[in-house]
Amino acid sequence: MKSQIFALFGVTAALASHAQSNVSVFGSIDLNVTYAKAGNQHVTGMDQGGYLLPSRIGFRGTEDLGGGLTAGFWLEAAVLPDTGATQSAFFGRRSTVSLASRQLGEIRLGRDYTPAFWNVSQFSPFGTVGVGGSSNLIDGWPLGSHGAKTLSRASNSIGYFLPKNELGIYGQLSYAAGENVDGAKYLGGRIGYAKGPFNIAAAYGQTKMAAGDYKTATLGGSYDFGVVKAYANYLQQKLEGYKQNYYLIGAAIPVSGAGTIKTSVAQAKVSGTSDKARQIAVGYDYKLSKRTTLYTAYSHISNKGNSAYVTADVSPEGSPGQNSQGVQFGINHSF
Repeated sequence: MKSQIFALFGVTAALASHAQSNVSVFGSIDLNVTYAKAGNQHVTGMDQGGYLLPSRIGFRGTEDLGGGLTAGFWLEAAVLPDTGATQSAFFGRRSTVSLASRQLGEIRLGRDYTPAFWNVSQFSPFGTVGVGGSSNLIDGWPLGSHGAKTLSRASNSIGYFLPKNELGIYGQLSYAAGENVDGAKYLGGRIGYAKGPFNIAAAYGQTKMAAGDYKTATLGGSYDFGVVKAYANYLQQKLEGYKQNYYLIGAAIPVSGAGTIKTSVAQAKVSGTSDKARQIAVGYDYKLSKRTTLYTAYSHISNKGNSAYVTADVSPEGSPGQNSQGVQFGINHSF
């Protein structure tokens, strides 16, 4: 921990001494009071996982090299605001260095988000966290005896991103060398189209594990009708003979200028078994300003078979076939 603190001071000092460069500090603090129930057990506490965004602090910067070429870096650390602690990997959320061209695209090296993650996070009104987040059913799936860690991020990665273009086509390719779980190697890609109110993308990823290949495939999209923004997403995960199919539909409805009502229905089923779960979520966000938002949300998960998914980080451990529910009240401030 001391070394992490010294490292943080070192980065801060570097920012102060190079104020003339394009370097910035950014972050988000998201904390809420959560009531969660699983089966006959219940608990009330602070949920450190966040709701709008997981809490974080980061440093990023770019340097104009001329001729449309830019060098950059991004260091992002997860923070746990209920205790003030950090996670074990200090810059575990993202740590990359990049070289970008307006005409040719961007090459990015380091620990970064995988292509499939963007579909999971972008094509859900609740994103990935909170009582209504998509991760409740996706990350809650027991991936055999080995937990593949490459659905969201991959270490030692080399990524390529298509340049912005008038056609609206975007894409990402990613390869990660070993040093993941069981010396895993990752390969994945994403291709999408975004124009006006419409956005659609497909992604695929494969990680070589000691127990076999962990594979992800996803197709999702959104359409903003003005009075409502609609979301849909499909994700399949495979490992050790298991296969989980996940579906989501959702909507975000702007109300009263600063408010948004959000709702979603998601289902996850493990093929070849009776294990399945359905999550129904509803929430309301109210923007006090551009950077500060109050929110509340409720979610209910119906578990069948041996499924034991839960709605929140603070939830009691789930029991097979027992339902789970949670409600949150909190605040998010971004900077």
